[in-house]
Amino acid sequence: MERSMERKLVTIVCADVAGYSRLIGLDEEGTIARLKAHRRALIDPAIARHGGRLVKTMGDGLLVEFASPVEAVRCAAELQLAMAAREASCPEERRIQFRIGINLGDVIVDDGDVLGDGVNVAARLEALADVGGICISRSVRDQVRDRLPVSFEDLGEQSVRNIARPVRCYRVRFDTYTAEAASEAPDRRRWLVPAALAASLVLLGGTGLLFVMEKDPAEPSTEAAATASSGIAGGAAGMVRAAPRLSLVVLPFANLSGDLDQEYFADGLTEDLTADLSRIDGSFVIARNTAFTYKNKPVDVRQVGRDLGVRYVLEGSVRRSGDMVRVNAQLIDAETGAHLWADRFDRPRAELIETQSEITAGIASTLRVKLVDIESRRGQRERPNNPDAMDLAMRGWALIYASQTRDNNAAARHLFEEALKVDPQAVSALTGLGFTHIRDVLNRWTNAPDDHLPKADELLARSLALAPDNAATYQYKALLRRAQRRSEEAIAAAERAVSLNRNLAAAYTEMGWNYALLGQPEKTEASVQQGIRLSPRDPFLVYWLSYIGVAKLHQHQDEAALEMFRRAIDADPGFPSNYGWLAAAYVFTGREAEAREPMERWLRAVPGMTLTRYKALEQSDHPAYVAQRSRIYEAWRKLGMPE
Repeated sequence: MERSMERKLVTIVCADVAGYSRLIGLDEEGTIARLKAHRRALIDPAIARHGGRLVKTMGDGLLVEFASPVEAVRCAAELQLAMAAREASCPEERRIQFRIGINLGDVIVDDGDVLGDGVNVAARLEALADVGGICISRSVRDQVRDRLPVSFEDLGEQSVRNIARPVRCYRVRFDTYTAEAASEAPDRRRWLVPAALAASLVLLGGTGLLFVMEKDPAEPSTEAAATASSGIAGGAAGMVRAAPRLSLVVLPFANLSGDLDQEYFADGLTEDLTADLSRIDGSFVIARNTAFTYKNKPVDVRQVGRDLGVRYVLEGSVRRSGDMVRVNAQLIDAETGAHLWADRFDRPRAELIETQSEITAGIASTLRVKLVDIESRRGQRERPNNPDAMDLAMRGWALIYASQTRDNNAAARHLFEEALKVDPQAVSALTGLGFTHIRDVLNRWTNAPDDHLPKADELLARSLALAPDNAATYQYKALLRRAQRRSEEAIAAAERAVSLNRNLAAAYTEMGWNYALLGQPEKTEASVQQGIRLSPRDPFLVYWLSYIGVAKLHQHQDEAALEMFRRAIDADPGFPSNYGWLAAAYVFTGREAEAREPMERWLRAVPGMTLTRYKALEQSDHPAYVAQRSRIYEAWRKLGMPE
């Protein structure tokens, strides 16, 4: 008996690389390698994050299904913006750019594939889309409407092959997407493009930092404590008005396995996350004892938010799967119940207790950035004409997280300065303002470092006088000392940061890079790897892998260095310096012919770069370091780098 065909209503996304044949003709291997790297690092994770299913790949294209049209458009906008950032350093004629078409329609499901008119319409819309753009059908437009910060341009009715009636099409305008509050819609998930952009843009100084402000976990901010009290007293009616910014509760992680060892682990994870998230400047985190009153009870997160006067709820679970243990975590908006972020961590069961701090740090470091970004956007909506110091400081940090550009640095500096006019003792603003001066120097955005570093020194000193146990400020002090070519003091400052917060991943990587600057590359890898273990999905992973690769070159471990630079390029193909390091590694391993292409790519991305200029940008004049660099300069000279 012939089985009946399954039909369902889904949102179909059809994506295709524009000019793929031309790109293959120009550089077949390079194009395929970059496309694979984009799939691994950006496209596949974005599809999964937004609840999509990859139906199939078609050479230069993808077919994806989503249950929600909103999530499909959200994912498409994220991909197009992130792809533009990742490919920005490539010559225009070699850039990988997608056209995307989206349709909501009825499809036939056949052994995992989807067929029918719904798919044909999506393919037609993809062909109509601009390069780097998105084209949608009216059925999708009607579902999305004002749920996302995008606009629509009516393209009229278009004919589609084998479909009798024309289809009305719309061009999606998403160029203002990053300026709007991504959590504005009630059902919205957190939009993650700022992290992708931050990871893909060039940072000459190689700071490799996760820019986070912290505070003493025992000291909630005055504003947070006061409004939390009023929120709890006010109950449901007062929740929206009273819940303080950056207020949350970490609910006890559920042990779904029945294993007693995992029960201890789940409880320890909850306690550590409560402590770590309490360090965020301006945060109000409900104490462990109160949070544990919800243990093993069914909860309504919106009711929890009303009861405790918090805006966000973090919940999670621990589950055994064979010899592995999986930790799931999710951040929820306590007002709406919307899921803002989710992630999972897999660890061998035998190593569970030993890796507890790594899992804690991985969750906490991600949430710090997301919470500050969410609250920055919320403040812009709720207090656009009357921001307070905390609003302004958060907006400054959100800009720093978003992208590493000179204009963003200047805009962030202005916001920190405005925050200090409102409150001269705002620690977050003092540290942020100091950091913008450090970035100016490390990124060579100024020809007058002496105008900036003394200001940074004075600002960080004021910040530490107000909050002497602030781990993040010591982290930035380490960066300042590196900019001043005082690497021994940089290491001491980073060690102080770690003593205050053992999970501060960027402090470990900063220590590691400073060892290399002191001519001790054999000490670099262990320290940097510790940072990577604590934050394995960090947006600045590309820099950290580079630190290890350079240290390997300095030790003449050239094959290992080659592999590390390949991993760094896979993590982010848009960071140009790694191509220069890769070229040197090819020369040292006897593959000069293979070195030519990455060397040319690097020099195209940094026009005007010469050996003399590069040496002037070096962050160390230590004799051992200078000697270790000499053979790298010779390799670049051999590959045609101008003197």
